[in-house]
Amino acid sequence: MNERGRWDEDTSALDAIAGLIAAADYDAAIARCRLQLEAAPQCAATWGLLASALAAGGDINEAGKSLARAIACDPGEPAYHVQMGELYARLQRASDAAACFERALALVPEHLPALHGRANTLWAQGDLVAARQTCQRIVSLRGDDAFAERNLRLINGRLVERWHFPMVSDGPRNAQYEQALCAAIDRDSVVLDIGAGTGLLSMMAARAGAHHVIACESNPAMAELAREIIAHNGLSDKITVLGKPSFQIDPQTDFPAGLRPNLIVAEIFDATVIGEGALASFAHARTRLAADGARIVPARARLHGVLIESDTLWREGAADHACGFDLRMLNRYRPDCVGVEAHGFQGVALSSDFAIFDFDFSADAATGAAVAELEIEVTRAGVCHGVAYWMQLQLDDERVLDNRPDLGEGVSAMYCAHWHQMVRLLVPAIAVQPGMRIRIRAQHNRHAVALSVFDPVTGLPGC
Repeated sequence: MNERGRWDEDTSALDAIAGLIAAADYDAAIARCRLQLEAAPQCAATWGLLASALAAGGDINEAGKSLARAIACDPGEPAYHVQMGELYARLQRASDAAACFERALALVPEHLPALHGRANTLWAQGDLVAARQTCQRIVSLRGDDAFAERNLRLINGRLVERWHFPMVSDGPRNAQYEQALCAAIDRDSVVLDIGAGTGLLSMMAARAGAHHVIACESNPAMAELAREIIAHNGLSDKITVLGKPSFQIDPQTDFPAGLRPNLIVAEIFDATVIGEGALASFAHARTRLAADGARIVPARARLHGVLIESDTLWREGAADHACGFDLRMLNRYRPDCVGVEAHGFQGVALSSDFAIFDFDFSADAATGAAVAELEIEVTRAGVCHGVAYWMQLQLDDERVLDNRPDLGEGVSAMYCAHWHQMVRLLVPAIAVQPGMRIRIRAQHNRHAVALSVFDPVTGLPGC
C-alpha cells in the first residue's frame, strides 16, 4: 500500500486497459480488468476502469456495482463520484446524480468534471439560474472550456426569450412608445415599468426627464441584465431595478423613500392582448402600487379579427387525408391556434375587419364584457379556414400601434414586426359565399381569449 492508502497499481496494465476502452474493445477491457482484480482486488483504479468499460458497453447496473467498489477502496477520489453521478444521470435519477457531483466537489471544489456534472444536472432539473452560475464558474476557472461556453450560451438562450431581440429592434414600436412617454412625463413623474425586460422603456422614461423610474422584472437573468445595461448607459442613479414581479412589490420597502408612481408603462402583451396578464397587472398596479390618478401607457387596446382563407396555414395545424389514408383523428391533438408573421401571411380576407374586445387599462377590474356575440358577414366566396386576430394598442390619444397582418393590402406604418398574429383554425373548414353570416362567440376570463365559430348551415360550433 502506498502513502495515500491505495494499493500499488500496475500503471502499464491500467494504461493498456484504458487503451482498449478508447478503441471500443470493451469485452477485452472487461476481461483484463477482472484478471487484474484477481491479483489486486483493492485496486480502485481497476474497479473504475471496469465501470467505464461496462458502462460503455451498456451494462449500467454492473458498472454501478464496480464504481461502488472503487469508491469503497478510495472514497477520496472525486473522479469515481463523478462517474457514479454520470451513471445516475443516464438513468434520469437527477437527485442521485446531483448528490454524487456534490460529494466530488466537497473533496475538490474546483473539480471541472464535477462542475460540469452539477451544471448539467441543475439544467435537467430546470434550475437554469443555478446551472448558469455553475457554467460561469467553470469559464472563470478555465477560459478555454468550449463546452462550458456553449452550455452558457444555450442556458442564456433559455433564460432570455428570443423575442426580446426583435422587440428591442422594432423601430415603430420603440418610436411610438418613446413619443408617448415624452408627452406624458415631466420632472415630477415617477414611472413604474412593469415587465421591464432589458430596461429599454425605463431608459426612455429617464431620458424623457422623469424624476425617477422603478423597473420591475420577474426573470432574474433579465433583471441582472437590465441593471448592467442601465449602468452601461449611465442611468443607474435614475432607475431602480426590482428583480420581482409587480404582484410581489411592497411599496413600503421596495420603492425609494417617499416615492409612488404616477405613471405606469408596460409592454406585456401577446396577440390576444391579455395573454401575458396585462389586465391583472395594470389593475394591481393602479390600486396597490401607484398614486391616485396615475396615467397608464398604453391606455387602451382592441382585439381585432377577420375571417380568412389560407390552406397553407390550415395545414400547419390541422390534418385531413394523406396518401389515401384518413388522418383526421389527429385533429384531436391540434393546436388551438397557429402563429403567423404578417409579412409571411399567406391568405386572403373573407370579411371586413371586426372588433372582438376592447380593453381599458385605466378602468376598474369589474368593467368590460367577458362574452361577445358577433355576426360577421362574408364578403368574398371561398373556404373559411379560420379567424385571424391581432391587437391594436392605443398608447395615448394620439399614438396607435396596429398589428394587422398583410392580407394583400400591405401593413400600416405603425405595424410592429415583433408581435405575431394568431389564427384560430376551423376543423372542418367552412365553404362560404358573399352575404352569408358567420356567428362567433368570443369569451375572455381576463387571462385568455377563446373563440367559438358556428357553422352557418348546421348552427353547430366548429371543433
